[in-house]
Amino acid sequence: MTAPIARPGLWLVASTVLGRPVKAAENPHVCGVTVTQTISRQPYHYKARDCSACAVRAAGQGGRP
Repeated sequence: MTAPIARPGLWLVASTVLGRPVKAAENPHVCGVTVTQTISRQPYHYKARDCSACAVRAAGQGGRP
């Protein structure tokens, strides 16, 4: 998968993982998604610690829909 071109206001990792442009205001969950790492070509499973939306939830600023 090719990474999207960097544009202001987009989550690059979430855009790559979800396969679509993701605006920063969306703050989507990527936890639970498995992708292929670019260099090693090994699968990587995103966990809650990798997810910015989970960090926001843990800080008490909203939950997962």
